[in-house]
Amino acid sequence: MNKGRFVFLLSLSITTIVVAVGIGLNWGGSIDKTASIPSQTTFTAAEVRKIIDDWPIAMLEVDRALTEYRAIGTSNSGETMVRTGTQTRVFRRLGWPEGRAEYLISYLYMLRNALLKNTDQHRALVYFTEHYKRNQAVSEEIKASQIEQISVFLKQINEAPEISEFPPGDVELMTRYFQSFHDMLVGYGNQPPIMQR
Repeated sequence: MNKGRFVFLLSLSITTIVVAVGIGLNWGGSIDKTASIPSQTTFTAAEVRKIIDDWPIAMLEVDRALTEYRAIGTSNSGETMVRTGTQTRVFRRLGWPEGRAEYLISYLYMLRNALLKNTDQHRALVYFTEHYKRNQAVSEEIKASQIEQISVFLKQINEAPEISEFPPGDVELMTRYFQSFHDMLVGYGNQPPIMQR
């Protein structure tokens, strides 16, 4: 097996592990569309559904804009401006109030990580990382890259607030939509191109 194929398969394995973290939580499958809206929420079920649909569209356009920008030269500040400007324009076109989609994706991401924190899946991922570091069958370069990917994910989970710090209604809504939101996050970039709206 050549090195490129091996790296691809290893990356696919790491992605599968990260996906399994979410699936392993067993959030109850399909969403009950008739369930009453919980109290003490800072967002709505409709907003979660819309962000799940719209975020990949915005990120696809950000990727395209960055590719075009990098073809003519690049800088960190320039890339930040391109990313922010493109994202803002797309979310505005998709009907979001100014800044709401950007805030919501960040908040839901943190809430998703808080739900994962201190679960059996979180502990299993820590264990896997420690075990993988001792794997002699993988080159140090490839292993370091893979460990970095998992470590970033673990750091985000570890630094998430305790779930008790969120409004109860937010936790309930995120629990209902956890799997769809988690799948959107880990699936972005592994799916066929999304048609523009």
